[in-house]
Amino acid sequence: MTLLNVRRMLVRKLAAAYFTSWAIVLWLTFPSIALGGSNWNAAENYLLLAFIIALYAVPAIFLYGVLVSSLLEALSVKLKVKGPGGALIFGFLHAIFGLCFGFVLQSSLFGIMGGGAAILFYSFDRILIRAIPILKRKIRVIAFIAPMLLFVLIVGAIDATSPPKPPKLPFTAKDAVQFATSGRGTTIDRFPKEEGVVKLQIDGYDVERETKVEETAEKEVYKVLFTERWRKGEENGQYQMIYEVSRGSMEVQRGNGAEPPYLRPAKAA
Repeated sequence: MTLLNVRRMLVRKLAAAYFTSWAIVLWLTFPSIALGGSNWNAAENYLLLAFIIALYAVPAIFLYGVLVSSLLEALSVKLKVKGPGGALIFGFLHAIFGLCFGFVLQSSLFGIMGGGAAILFYSFDRILIRAIPILKRKIRVIAFIAPMLLFVLIVGAIDATSPPKPPKLPFTAKDAVQFATSGRGTTIDRFPKEEGVVKLQIDGYDVERETKVEETAEKEVYKVLFTERWRKGEENGQYQMIYEVSRGSMEVQRGNGAEPPYLRPAKAA
């Protein structure tokens, strides 16, 4: 092989890898076109799936595929294998090396995908050998951008046929209380799960535990107050915790007062 022939071969292999990558992405994302149309974010899900597939497939096709195919073609030139029989033999070898990619990753699924990608790669390579000399530059450019245009059309069609995004419900004071009391294993567990007061008797103490919510100047941001009051004869006290709560976020503002005596650990005699 001359240097010029090697350069032409590599350009052709890279073009074959390009078309194979698009074919794999479009092939593996095809089922999601029908399944995802009922969701308002179907187009976004389709793009995410395509990105994940491309993240694994494209490097493998461009690195492993181009290298293996180039070595096999160099071997075929050296052995002077030509004609339909040679094409069949080296097509079979492409498939075998594609399947071997699955053995390297110890995954039968990757093996099947690798074998399918190798066959596609070899098919595109054979097509390019015949098409490049006879196609005009304009047709080559159109063929190059066709997969991208098809991908854009698919995403646009999915987006156009998807239902509209549901309206975002307002974050209310009730939601703020529910969010603030949704945790487990904290002091807040003692307090009512809804706005209001509960009265208890604990170790002779009359106890009130109150959950209260207040609006702030900022939209959909609330102060949720947890207050505990106790009385036993002349003894009384209050403990309070205040949180600022917004959608998906809760931050301690301050706490004040002494811890209730009936919750303090007993002193050793």
